[in-house]
Amino acid sequence: MKFITDRMLGRLARWLRLFGYDTLEIKKQENEDDALLELAENEVRILVSRDRVLVRKAIKRGIRTYLVQSSGIMEQLKEMQGEFGISIEPQLDRCTLCNSVIRKVKSEEMELVSAKDYVYPDRLGEGTEFWLCDKCGQVYWQGKHWVNIMERAERLKK
Repeated sequence: MKFITDRMLGRLARWLRLFGYDTLEIKKQENEDDALLELAENEVRILVSRDRVLVRKAIKRGIRTYLVQSSGIMEQLKEMQGEFGISIEPQLDRCTLCNSVIRKVKSEEMELVSAKDYVYPDRLGEGTEFWLCDKCGQVYWQGKHWVNIMERAERLKK
């Protein structure tokens, strides 16, 4: 399943990527609705929005769509799980920022990781595994934030 969200649902887009779903997110731009509809149609993506007018336009064009009702992220994820049966298993295979596929960093590439000021130096020597987005350069690892992600995912499953 591939999704596209409007900019009101940026947080939902990041969580869907975290669960391994190819999810585009449109940023503020001119003719935003037209861009969303064109991408959804051309790439056969499910349009996910809170904008009723946009959803109606999508339906008229034959685009599969979903109108999100909730404003909170956990409720939105529950909606998506109920509507599409999405898996609530965090993955490390998509960049949460740009949606590109990420890859595990090889030991000979650690200079890519150590160059990032947000990677704590003590992590570098602990045998921590890192993942890299070759498109935007974002580095990921399973730190304390990963524990929080897993806890939220467990709450969603219940």
